[in-house]
Amino acid sequence: MEENKKEVYWYNNPNFITTLAISIAVLIIVLSQSFAVKNNIGTNDILRSLLNHNSIYILGLIYFIPLKTLSGKKHFNHLNIFLILIYIVFSVTGILTILQSFGLTSLVGLAINIVLLVYLIHTLLIDTKIWKDFKLEKSPLNEIKGENYYYTLVILSIILLTVNLIQTSTMAGTIISILGCIYTCILSRYIYLYRVHIDLNKDKKKSRKKESSKEQAVK
Repeated sequence: MEENKKEVYWYNNPNFITTLAISIAVLIIVLSQSFAVKNNIGTNDILRSLLNHNSIYILGLIYFIPLKTLSGKKHFNHLNIFLILIYIVFSVTGILTILQSFGLTSLVGLAINIVLLVYLIHTLLIDTKIWKDFKLEKSPLNEIKGENYYYTLVILSIILLTVNLIQTSTMAGTIISILGCIYTCILSRYIYLYRVHIDLNKDKKKSRKKESSKEQAVK
């Protein structure tokens, strides 16, 4: 018997995307710290750099690594809320940064954080009590398709990368900027795949209801 199996490309494989997000985050943290050591930066400055510039990747690891465990999968919704809180903080921080020093980099960075935050809320909270309690199903932003969010984030990430590449004058800055762009795109792809998963489940439930209603009508 021949089995018809659909080939799943790496960018449509949630498990691979999660692993890739972890790998990129670790790579960014290790490289940025190694670059700092090579530049003879003091220990305090290295720790400050780790917390300030790499905090988003450290927190990303705290989210993604547990997803590889049974305990993390069991508390999936709690991890999602944690991720949303992270981007609420980063969005607020981005607004404060613009007020202090307005620039194209900070503006695009804020746009990415806000779009990510909206995308996270309208995707990861769908199967939670928060979604029902706050009646988020009535949000007009639900009308925006997941792929539109995804491509918007990819475009914004590329714009931010372009600006950073123009402004940076070091190889270290170039490498970190490219990896940062990749990480944002991978995170966006992860959210996109989960949204596809939710939509497929909704379609299956609708088809089951139609089939059951037809069977009852026949009886």
